[in-house]
Amino acid sequence: MALTNLAVFGGAFFTPILVGKITHTIGWPWSFYFVAIFCAVCFPLLFFLCPETAYVRSAHLNTDLASSEDVVLPKKPESYEMQGDATATNSTSIDREGNSNGHRREASGRDPLHESYQPTSAHTPKHTWSQSLRIFNGRKSNESYWKLLLRPFPLFGHPAILWACLIQGTMIGWTVFIGVVLGAIFLGPPLFWDEVRTGYAYTGAFLGAVIGFLIAGGLADWSAKFMTRKNGGIYEPEFRIVLVIPQLIFGCAGLFGFGITSARLIDYHWAVPVAFFGMQVGGMVIGAVAASLYIVDAHRKIADSLLCLHRLT
Repeated sequence: MALTNLAVFGGAFFTPILVGKITHTIGWPWSFYFVAIFCAVCFPLLFFLCPETAYVRSAHLNTDLASSEDVVLPKKPESYEMQGDATATNSTSIDREGNSNGHRREASGRDPLHESYQPTSAHTPKHTWSQSLRIFNGRKSNESYWKLLLRPFPLFGHPAILWACLIQGTMIGWTVFIGVVLGAIFLGPPLFWDEVRTGYAYTGAFLGAVIGFLIAGGLADWSAKFMTRKNGGIYEPEFRIVLVIPQLIFGCAGLFGFGITSARLIDYHWAVPVAFFGMQVGGMVIGAVAASLYIVDAHRKIADSLLCLHRLT
């Protein structure tokens, strides 16, 4: 999860470092030309090398989502029930032909004793490479299309989603705001930077994303395991929320520090607001990891719905 957020936010703050130089050297339209070239190269790789892996599995396997009525295991034959003495156990021995004592194959050759334990998709043949290239290869859910389409929107009233929006959305919003005013601050007085140096100012934000990734990646599982041991070996999804502590430290310090120092560049060196910008981005990455891990661990169905919303947007 930390690596995923690093790919999103780290990439967002690494590109301005290059775009400033590109704009100064060959012109701003080439920023979009390079994006088009990159997408053109990635499309055939995505089409030929990334097959669909989704599938519909049996409802009784979804123990964290299904109700007690859905979780119905195949009924065991009486000859497979465990008995308290060895004599009863020996009476259910199976020979090499697949026949058990007191059990005969049907005339058709099918063995109902073994068939009752075979999953419905156990013998489904694997798709060939050409079949995996099909753009549409069937539905991956038995639920209504419109239900899946509209499911994410009521979730905005869910307390967990509201908390995730506050944790991620607020910090992301302030990060975007800093990116908007950064050019105006450094291009104007007293620094009068050009677009190249202004682009290089995003180095602090990129390093902050990397540092946030390292902190979140190092603390996410360690803190959850530590608190699980202290809780008598019982894991709770709320253990993921502990990451908001470093987010509070880095995010708030970076946000207030950038605002104070960028407004008084005569008194502070330009590296100071750049460093605070990096701290704010690091806190944003940590908070995004905390919210994402908690949603995934505590509310898997909500996480699936948010994934649907993410694909729509």
